Amino acid sequence: MEKLELLSAVDLFAQLGPSDLALLAEHAEFYDFADGESVYAAGTPDRELFVIDSGSVRIVRRDSEGRQIDLARFVTGESFGEQDFLSDTERTAGAISEGSSRVLVFPRRGESLDDVMMEHPALFARVLHQFMVIVAGRIRSTNALVSQNSSWIQDLRRQVYGDKLTGLLSRSYLDDELPGILSRSRGQTGFLMIKPDNFKDINDGFGHETGDQVLRVLADRLKSLVRESDIAVRYRGNEYAVILPLTAHDDVIAEAERLQHGMETSDLSPVLGDSTLRLTFSVGVSVYPDHSTDAQQIVASAHEAVFAARDAGGHRVVCPDCSMEAR
Repeated sequence: MEKLELLSAVDLFAQLGPSDLALLAEHAEFYDFADGESVYAAGTPDRELFVIDSGSVRIVRRDSEGRQIDLARFVTGESFGEQDFLSDTERTAGAISEGSSRVLVFPRRGESLDDVMMEHPALFARVLHQFMVIVAGRIRSTNALVSQNSSWIQDLRRQVYGDKLTGLLSRSYLDDELPGILSRSRGQTGFLMIKPDNFKDINDGFGHETGDQVLRVLADRLKSLVRESDIAVRYRGNEYAVILPLTAHDDVIAEAERLQHGMETSDLSPVLGDSTLRLTFSVGVSVYPDHSTDAQQIVASAHEAVFAARDAGGHRVVCPDCSMEAR
């Protein structure tokens, strides 16, 4: 089989387009192994992915008495190594060719995976996203995987979904993850859209570079204010969003008011110096499933509410069933 055909059959690459697969193929190479020849040894870095073009490969390890134990067997068309492919660990088992075999190895030997990732960062962001999708599916069926791997899952999440300017999660996180968060919710879940009323004064008076610095300060402030269970997101521009899982309607409103006050007391002096300019904030609220059971509509409802708050003079919290009074 051709490189592209083999790579496209790997779960980790299944969602990639032809141009992405072609880039991967440029860094992959076929290797022939004789019967009993080592494909890789235990203790070597686990930074390669293998697809069998012909033949078969056994995964083996030695027990405490030196006896060889067969752990798995892969045949033509199957891949192995993808589970730990993106980790920086050593292999705990070896791989041996069973009969003559031909194996596609990515990246080709002598080439560093880190160098390939640096050369094609956008491509590997998509690969990391697919990896998280695969892991998430396994997490749902194996709770133990969460406790064992939660730190590196969170690290991958930050790499894929992190907003480069603020360090918060990005809007793509909402697009991909909010539907699942809501569908798994066993109660009400709140969603807030938070927007400064007078941010234009900063951009006009101090310039956009200073404006970006203020956005970072506001993001840090928001991270310090949200509860441990809540999820803070940079939605777009100077708009922030917060997901409040398993939070009753009245508590969502109370949190919206607390966050509004907290954001309005942000210390901007490290960026603006002695300026007396202070930001006020509007907050739009929507609650699942009270206002909708659809994730996109939950976001749209909160977004409409925050602009309704601004149109009413700003400095207030607004939701579909709240009064328009400043709160």
